[in-house]
Amino acid sequence: MQLKALFTRWTKLAALFLMGGAFAWTLKLAVIISTNGRIIDTGAAAFLMKVGLVLLLIGSTGIGYRLSQNRQLWLRIVAILISPFLLFAAFMPFAWMAGPLFNDIPVWYAQQEAPIAIAVLVSFAIGYLLYRSYQHTKELSISK
Repeated sequence: MQLKALFTRWTKLAALFLMGGAFAWTLKLAVIISTNGRIIDTGAAAFLMKVGLVLLLIGSTGIGYRLSQNRQLWLRIVAILISPFLLFAAFMPFAWMAGPLFNDIPVWYAQQEAPIAIAVLVSFAIGYLLYRSYQHTKELSISK
């Protein structure tokens, strides 16, 4: 019974994981900025990067779960498995475009960390939309 309850609320839980991953990467950026780039791939920044990545990967499965709702089981499984790629595909074009914007900035790590900042914005927005979609579907099922 507990497993079924988890899956009925997976969209909401995955959305929270997604927003948690975005928050971890926000903290990573804060560490890098507060140390003026001295800590980028060690210590707290490395830990927050890994935690954020795991949370984003888990949370992104909510995209596939939500998009394949009321579909056949095999289609749902495929959608859940490819959803992490969908998330990263969603922010990569923006990350590629953002890199050149930071070429002439004196902050040396800005160009390197710009894709992470974009991933934070996109992941948080998608997580929020997933969370709201759960609320919307929940309200629809209660009103019927």
